[in-house]
Amino acid sequence: NEQVTLYPLSMPSIIHEVEQRLAYEMNVTQATIIKPEKWLRALGYAPWVEAVWVNYISNAIKYGGKPPVITLGCEQISPVMMRFTVTDNGDGISASDQARLFTEFIRLDRDKIAGHGIGLSIVKRIIERLGGEVGVTSVEGDGKGSTFYFTLPAIDMTKKLIQSEV
Repeated sequence: NEQVTLYPLSMPSIIHEVEQRLAYEMNVTQATIIKPEKWLRALGYAPWVEAVWVNYISNAIKYGGKPPVITLGCEQISPVMMRFTVTDNGDGISASDQARLFTEFIRLDRDKIAGHGIGLSIVKRIIERLGGEVGVTSVEGDGKGSTFYFTLPAIDMTKKLIQSEV
């Protein structure tokens, strides 16, 4: 398992790419994406992080309200970790379904949505390779939708770690 080199990410440009890739779906569903005023800086591998955002946001478009309103967020959750979130305005997900979401080849609502159900398990593998975690918070039927998140290492912390080892 070779090491992945982590680089400082430019989230605004990654999100811009994601919006280009999802422009058709966003247009058809009249989706709105609300972005934070300021993005926190994190480390990662841009093509992989872009794939994670595409997965989370395209799911939010599919499972969100009509029309989908998708809120992106970021917060520092510890000195060494940043959390990035995608919140939809859909119906929410039951606890039993949440437990299975990041498992290979499980897709909820089989008949309604086209795809192979492999997305979230790959998201989990990608983020774990980058030193982070994935998850979801949702209450079925509370009208608040679901929030999918992933964490990535904070930039400044790694500089301190590298300097202290020298």
